[in-house]
Amino acid sequence: MHWCKLLKNRNMKFKTFVAVLFVVVIIVFSLQNAEITDIKFLFWKISFSRVIVILGSFFIGILVGVLITVKKRYTKKL
Repeated sequence: MHWCKLLKNRNMKFKTFVAVLFVVVIIVFSLQNAEITDIKFLFWKISFSRVIVILGSFFIGILVGVLITVKKRYTKKL
C-alpha cells in the first residue's frame, strides 16, 4: 500500500512539473512576440499586442478544458 501512495505522489509531482514548464514556455513565447497585430473577426478589426492574443487564447483554452471536465464529472454523478 505504501508504494502505491509513493507512485501516486511521484505522478502528481511530474504532472505539476510539466504544467509549470508548459506555462513558462507559453509566457516566454508570448513575451518574445510583443508586436502589435490586427485581429479581424466578421466585421470588426482590432489592433492588439500579440502577448494579449496568445495569453488570452491560452486562458480561454484552459477555461474550456475545465468546463468540459466539470461537465463530465457532473454527468457521471447523475
